[in-house]
Amino acid sequence: MDNLIIDGFGIVYSSHYAFNSLLTSTGLCSGSVYGFLTKMRTLKNNYPHCHLTIAWDKEATRRKSAFKEYKSNRSSVNLTEQISDLKKIFLNLNVSQSEYEGEEADDVIASLIQRYAENQIYIYSADKDMFQLVKDGSVIAIRPKRGKHLEKHYDEEKVVEEYNVCPQNFVCFQCLRGDKIDNIPGVPRAPSKLLAYLSEKYRTPSNIYKHLDEEKLTPYQKKALLEFQEQAIINMQLVKLRTDLSLDVVTGNPNVDALVPLLDKYEIRSINPDTYVATFTDVLSFNARTAPNFKSYSLFDEE
Repeated sequence: MDNLIIDGFGIVYSSHYAFNSLLTSTGLCSGSVYGFLTKMRTLKNNYPHCHLTIAWDKEATRRKSAFKEYKSNRSSVNLTEQISDLKKIFLNLNVSQSEYEGEEADDVIASLIQRYAENQIYIYSADKDMFQLVKDGSVIAIRPKRGKHLEKHYDEEKVVEEYNVCPQNFVCFQCLRGDKIDNIPGVPRAPSKLLAYLSEKYRTPSNIYKHLDEEKLTPYQKKALLEFQEQAIINMQLVKLRTDLSLDVVTGNPNVDALVPLLDKYEIRSINPDTYVATFTDVLSFNARTAPNFKSYSLFDEE
C-alpha cells in the first residue's frame, strides 16, 4: 500500500484560520478539530490507495537555537487542547502518527520517507522544504489548494519547471533564497535564476563560495553573496531536513465507542462515527528500513 504523509501542524493552523469562528455551546474553539477531520476524510477519499500517517512537531527548538529569529514573524495561537484531542481521535482510527522531541514535522516526514523507502510516498504539505525530498518514481510532494491556487503535485520535473533547480539541489537554493514564511533571510536583491544557476552548478553553499571568483557577477551580486556567507551556513541548519530520526510510529486501533465522546466534546454532528472509522480501514504493508538508534520519545506517553 502507498503512503500519504501529512504535515499535521500545517492542517491544524490552516483549519484554525479557516474556521476560527466555530465555537461549541460552551464556548470551546472547535475549528482546528472540525477542519482537520474534514480534510482527513477528503484526503482518504481522494487517495484511497494510501495509508495516512500524520507527522507532528514536538517542542521543536533545534532551529530556534541555531537562529533566534526563526519563525519569529508568526503570531502565537494556543491550540494545545485541540491538538491533544486530535491525537486521541486518530488513536481510534486506522491512521498512523509520529513525532520526535526537539524536531519539526518536516524532519519527521523526511525520516519517515527513509523508513518507507520501498513504498510509493506522497507528502501533503504547504512547506517548500518538502521539495528537497522529491524523487521520481517514489516521492511526490502535494501542495494543498490555497485560494485560487489548485492543489499541485510536484515530481522532479515540476520542481525544475517552477524553480529552475532540481530537488537534489533545492537545499542549496533555499539557503541562498531564504524563506519569508519562516523568517529565513536570503541574499538581498539576488535574482532567483542566478541563485538557481549557482545551486545547480555547485550544489552546496560552501562550494559556491569556493568558486565565487570564477563566476561573472556584477559587483553588487558578488558583494551581496560574500556578505551573506555566514548566514548561508546558518541557513543550512534551518533548511536541510534530518533523515536519521529513529521514530516511534503509532497506528490507531479503530474504536467507534472511544471516538464518540471526542466528537461530542466539539459538537461535531456532521461526522458519523461509524462511517468515519470505516473510511480509514485499509491493510498496512510497510517495509521499514533499519534506522540509527537515537533516543525516541513517544507521542502517546500517558500523562
